[in-house]
Amino acid sequence: MYHTEEAAAADEGFGREGTPRGRPLVRALLSTLFLLSSLPLGLFWFFVVAVALLAGLPLAVVWVGLPILALATLACILGTDVERRRLSALLGACISSPHRPLPRGSFLARARARAADPALWRGLLYLLLLLPIGLVETVVVLVLAFSAVLVSYPLWFWALPEGVAIVATNAFVADTVPKALVVTFVGLVVMAAAAAFVPQACRAHVSLGRALLGPRRREALDRRVEALTEGRSKAVEAAIAERRRIERDLHDGAQQRLVSLAMALGMARQKLEGSPGGDPEVERATELVGEAHEEAKRALAEIRDLIRGIHPAVLTDRGLDAAVSALAHRSPVPTSVVVDLDERPPEAAEITAYFVIAEALANVAKHSGASEARVLARRERGAVGGEDRRDLLVVEVGDDGVGGADPAGAGLKGLADRAVVLDGRLTVESPAGGPTRVRAELPWEERGDG
Repeated sequence: MYHTEEAAAADEGFGREGTPRGRPLVRALLSTLFLLSSLPLGLFWFFVVAVALLAGLPLAVVWVGLPILALATLACILGTDVERRRLSALLGACISSPHRPLPRGSFLARARARAADPALWRGLLYLLLLLPIGLVETVVVLVLAFSAVLVSYPLWFWALPEGVAIVATNAFVADTVPKALVVTFVGLVVMAAAAAFVPQACRAHVSLGRALLGPRRREALDRRVEALTEGRSKAVEAAIAERRRIERDLHDGAQQRLVSLAMALGMARQKLEGSPGGDPEVERATELVGEAHEEAKRALAEIRDLIRGIHPAVLTDRGLDAAVSALAHRSPVPTSVVVDLDERPPEAAEITAYFVIAEALANVAKHSGASEARVLARRERGAVGGEDRRDLLVVEVGDDGVGGADPAGAGLKGLADRAVVLDGRLTVESPAGGPTRVRAELPWEERGDG
């Protein structure tokens, strides 16, 4: 419980209680140090950024100012990072960096991406505002220090030279103990007001820092979505790699052993069948070897079907057209195939499209009662889920059967889930009496890839 509360306090800083972490005296010292450091840092960053911008902007038309503007950008990023660390160290306000990760590419592409980042311009505004804000915060600390001098006035006013004293008006000269006590009272009032304003000033500075130096709520959500999308893509790639490994192990291991076993049993069967008859033991052995031989061939056919279902080698080697043509050739229902693709789609989309077609053709053979089926795969421009228009890999499987396919069935539901993983969708049109059409729309590229 205590660890949780401490972590929450570290994350919120001034956000809830209005005071930084630690004991009251330490908090007061850290807050005062923060307010005092704002003005010199504000002067420094204002000078650096303002000079770089004033020198770089006019010269940018002749390209000489671009390196200066690049330095100004680096200075802005460094300055905002220093400010986030200062807010965290002195006030306990942890603010994460709002800057987007730079894309891969040339220096100009990265520079354009950085210049288009709103967080850069909010950070620039913060650094320019730090100077006037630091001036106000310094005044608050100076007022607090001056009030402390007034409070202690009775302790040292007697040491002042004759004729030197605190003078409010011509009628009030604090050169006696009673008048010095009046000065102390005034100092206490001023000190209380200034001391109450210090945490308010710190709280206001933290709020400004969160607004200009931290990520916006939408940006934080976008970054979270990007992280989840990247994690999902890695999971899909890992699943594809694992299926390939299983397919390779089955193809090079179990399948080869079954081939060898079937060949050995076949040769033994031929020898036994060619031996002289009449011996019941030999006939029984021939029968058993024949059954084992047939069973081995059936197991070999099943494992080949299993390998194709896990990850067909023809899809990897020759692409979607060849793999779908092989599916159509094996289908008991006459199937026409049209694959109109100018290039191979991304691997995840290609594999998903293949399994959509394979499952749909299997359903046609088992349930539709169709006399013919057709498969179409092409590249289209469209939108999925209300997003902007983008390139899609579209596959359709239709038949002239009795219809009535249930989209909530295990097979079609699994295909819909496969499509959703890639930000795609699967639609099924299958009225009673037919015809049936299964259509999958898969993004040609992953979100964020361009």
